[in-house]
Amino acid sequence: MLHLNCKTAIALATTLVVSLPGHAVDDLTVDGYVKSSSGEAVQSGSGDCVRTTFVDSQELLEECGYKTIVEKEVQADNEPVGADVAIVKATTVVKDGEVLAAKEEVVAEQFIQNLRFEFNSADLTAADRQELDVVNQQIEAFRPLLRQNVAHMNVIGHTDSVGPEAYNQTLSERRAQAVADYFATEGEVPQQTLRVSGRGESEPIASNDTDAGRAQNRRVVIEVVTH
Repeated sequence: MLHLNCKTAIALATTLVVSLPGHAVDDLTVDGYVKSSSGEAVQSGSGDCVRTTFVDSQELLEECGYKTIVEKEVQADNEPVGADVAIVKATTVVKDGEVLAAKEEVVAEQFIQNLRFEFNSADLTAADRQELDVVNQQIEAFRPLLRQNVAHMNVIGHTDSVGPEAYNQTLSERRAQAVADYFATEGEVPQQTLRVSGRGESEPIASNDTDAGRAQNRRVVIEVVTH
């Protein structure tokens, strides 16, 4: 019986806070601002914002010298299979050249695992289900968010370029639906939070000229996205 290797990429929204010098951005408070009747910060003759120590504020007004710098970096291992890919967002608050607060958050993670579909089939094999059982454990932290409908799961099917384009489009949708059905039943993910689609052969991540490349292109992408 012929099997096709199918790579499954799972992108999970998560948060990892790394301690850096100063305060955490979310916890940073500063002296309050004296504001005009229109809600704007009052400035002195020298251009400085007038402050008060009687009230704390979490507003970091740019006109009062605060600068919030947000940078994103993709961090990935070199291995094409089994690699973790993370998108890290770094936020830094600076005033007068001094770092007042900083934190790093992992806002997305990607894990690549193997699935095996039988030739010309969208039915999950026993091996597929074992692989998805692992993924099901990895999304455990997000299950409450899915149940509260404050997150949703995208399930997106992809194929290689072998066969007619229209057929591959349909096949990618069927395989994505099979994975979504698994999570609805075994993972108890609410149906209304599952968004299923197929991209066919239109978004390859490797060359379709080699067996290894085609194997990477046959995949289902699962994304857990918070609202």
